[in-house]
Amino acid sequence: MRTTIKSSTTIEGIGLHKGKPARVTFLPAAGATGYRFLSPLFAEPIPATLDRIAGTARGTNISDGKNNIYTVEHLLSAAAGLGIDDLDIEITGEEPPAADGSALPFATALHKAGLTEKQEQERKPLSIGGQLEMAKGDIRFLARPMKDCVFIKLTYDYPHKLVGRQTVEFMLSPEEYLVRVAPARTFGFSHELEALKKAGLGLGGSLDNAVVIAEGEILAKGGLRYPDEFARHKLLDLIGDLALAGRPLKDIYIEAERPGHAANVNFAKLLLEKAL
Repeated sequence: MRTTIKSSTTIEGIGLHKGKPARVTFLPAAGATGYRFLSPLFAEPIPATLDRIAGTARGTNISDGKNNIYTVEHLLSAAAGLGIDDLDIEITGEEPPAADGSALPFATALHKAGLTEKQEQERKPLSIGGQLEMAKGDIRFLARPMKDCVFIKLTYDYPHKLVGRQTVEFMLSPEEYLVRVAPARTFGFSHELEALKKAGLGLGGSLDNAVVIAEGEILAKGGLRYPDEFARHKLLDLIGDLALAGRPLKDIYIEAERPGHAANVNFAKLLLEKAL
């Protein structure tokens, strides 16, 4: 049975990359429409699906072919992490608010809005019949059937003395997602900031919505939320990117090593291609 939210809820703030005022309103969806974006920029609702992806540089962006909505992965992660099937996302501006850099503000708002089951609307989950592997350089994904749960093992590995190799293992459920994944914040390295801004990205970034890894210290408001917060945020991103497959994961074990948005999207395409 498919689910949506009971009532609408709104979050406002500043966009992470464009640095402009942003607002998003989550709305109940009556039909089996999946996740859709509604915007004055679009002539009609745009489905959050793999064929709408317009770019994966520092975030996952979708488009109607002319106008883009940037960095949709955090709010999609929140919806998928809570088990929501159908959701209309009304957005003002070019991207959602950065909030605190995590998916927690979105997940909390959706949780408070409440979930409701829609009678006579059946889910079509995404499961696979055998093992799948995808690798490119040091990036690797693996998936295989797993009985009665969705389990993800993710490794983030970066050659910095304050980062190193972090591995997180997670059984996907709304309760676990809210506590262990949603609060993990986006992060970047201080040596990248100037180049990012020259590229027109990270213009709204600050320590209010991101963790900055400098040469000799980690700059994080209130300190790190978890010792492995970077791996957990990569897991958050992966869940959001896989949501673009348009079908909820079911009975599957996934391993991801050194993932990023482009690789996540390609892996989502492979899963969808091989899905039962």
